[in-house]
Amino acid sequence: MYTIKTTPEFDRWLAGIRDGLTRRRLVARLRKAQMGNLGDVKPVGKEVFEMREHFGPGWRM
Repeated sequence: MYTIKTTPEFDRWLAGIRDGLTRRRLVARLRKAQMGNLGDVKPVGKEVFEMREHFGPGWRM
């Protein structure tokens, strides 16, 4: 099991997504990652990783 740390900026960004289906899909992806199913993840800095979602415009978390 993994711990996902978010920032206040990320929390505001996620809460600000108006499309409910998109927001639910992104939250579901975070839950899957917590359970160990990381999917498409790429390192972008020291201890920072980008989770890529391939729907809509192509979401990055």
